[in-house]
Amino acid sequence: MAEQLDETAQIEDEVFPLKPTAEEMLERLHNVDLGDLDLKQLMEEAKGNQAWLFVMTMPVSALFLVIVTLLGTFLTGYFIASFIIGATFIFIIGQMLDQYERKFKSLARIEAMKRIEAFEGEYGLLPHFNDFLPTKYRHLWQTVRRKNFVYIEQYVAAMKLLQNKLDREKFIYIWRLKHPETDPNYEQEE
Repeated sequence: MAEQLDETAQIEDEVFPLKPTAEEMLERLHNVDLGDLDLKQLMEEAKGNQAWLFVMTMPVSALFLVIVTLLGTFLTGYFIASFIIGATFIFIIGQMLDQYERKFKSLARIEAMKRIEAFEGEYGLLPHFNDFLPTKYRHLWQTVRRKNFVYIEQYVAAMKLLQNKLDREKFIYIWRLKHPETDPNYEQEE
């Protein structure tokens, strides 16, 4: 019988890992580097060696429009028609490049979601601070609790708010009320 209880306790420990203390949660909160979630920086990293393509788009487009307009005018004598044809080509090429750039934006968002998932870990982080967030973040912490990390900008704002404005003592007090087993002075009743 005692062996069976020991096995049950071991299984519960494996299924439900030990709850972190309030100090560990605060340390995890302050270890989150919000610079890692900057979408512009992530997009530049995703572009990599192809960043030159987006830098050269405007000068090459202007040069192409001038050349097509001048060649069309000299060959046909119709300035406006040549300009419209050149502008149409530039518009089509611009749409293709815009779609290409959107691909990099989506790659940056996916990378940011992976990083948020790594910050949250298995036990979660943001949902445990929900008592200290304004009600406008309610939807955010509920979706993060369900492992849905699409609200990147709101996540960054909420984490920044918590890192700057969280009252450490109040959080520790409330954490120990909710999870008394993490209190060092806790004595288990038998």
